[in-house]
Amino acid sequence: MKCKKDQIIDAAIDLFSEQGFAETSTAEIAARSNVAQGTLFYHFKSKEGILHEVMRQLLEETQEGYKKIDTTDTTGLQCIEQLLRSDMDIVQRYNKKVKTLIRDMSTKVHQKGELCHALIHDFVSYKINLLCRFLRQGISDGTVRDVPVEETAWFLDAAFYGIMHIRLLKDFPLPPLDENAIQLCLIALSPVQSS
Repeated sequence: MKCKKDQIIDAAIDLFSEQGFAETSTAEIAARSNVAQGTLFYHFKSKEGILHEVMRQLLEETQEGYKKIDTTDTTGLQCIEQLLRSDMDIVQRYNKKVKTLIRDMSTKVHQKGELCHALIHDFVSYKINLLCRFLRQGISDGTVRDVPVEETAWFLDAAFYGIMHIRLLKDFPLPPLDENAIQLCLIALSPVQSS
């Protein structure tokens, strides 16, 4: 059985996805999760606090996936592919949570001092550093062509965020972009083969 904190998170995410963040009250969240409002406020100071916790959990699990990337006997390009696939896996497993965060997190979270700013900043710094390490490894082992490392790391992160954003929030009949995007990135990073 889930603990009350997880019950609250699940109920909140369901309501946010059905009604939107702004339109959902803490009373509705408490009722849906079968807890008193006081219990909700014991675990979370606000609705924003629920989103903060969801983000914290997702970023923590994403980092755990990154830590499982096997860099022994693996090329830099293979490490990059594993990282991109790890991101895809998180989005697929936690689709509703990721969609809610992307749609409902305030743009203020990118401002210092805001509730999720430190979480986002630390995670993005970690991911970019990891991508840079894998790119350098790939350049060194010959599986990645000579590219501007930091700019390429940022591009890879931004490209996958953009694809995720389009797939989760736009009401278009889209082909499976994730796999195509991975393949395009791998091809673009691979050294040019002379014929």
